[in-house]
Amino acid sequence: MPPDDDLPDARTSHRLGSLVGDLSRAWRTRMDQRLKPLGLTLASGGVLWTLAWVGSQTQIQLARHIGIEGSTLVRQIDRLEAEGHLRRIQNPDDRRANLLELTETGRALAASVVAVGVAVRDELFEGIPDADLNTTLRTLHRLHARLTE
Repeated sequence: MPPDDDLPDARTSHRLGSLVGDLSRAWRTRMDQRLKPLGLTLASGGVLWTLAWVGSQTQIQLARHIGIEGSTLVRQIDRLEAEGHLRRIQNPDDRRANLLELTETGRALAASVVAVGVAVRDELFEGIPDADLNTTLRTLHRLHARLTE
């Protein structure tokens, strides 16, 4: 993104919107780089992390938690299942839908994903005062609420 001085007519809100998009892409790229040695991407790591966090889920529930499309999720689930990190089990509440749950290796790998995420987060926010982060967080929450109303 060009420095603000190069955008004399650009509104601050436009620059903020562009920067949020750039930040999101850079975050995903950094996470993909850090997860690559584990044989994962942010998408597959997100599946493991979410199942570790919320427990067994149906595919539909998992897609909602992660916020990704069904076709992308199916590829991740199939791959993680083939590698022995998760399994499909019969849902006792709905025989039409399987539950996805982590295996022992999946739980261990999910812990590594969390550790990578914490390390990236800590590096990113190092030296930024809490007051600045709180102001940014309030603003982003307000913007998110307006988009999801």
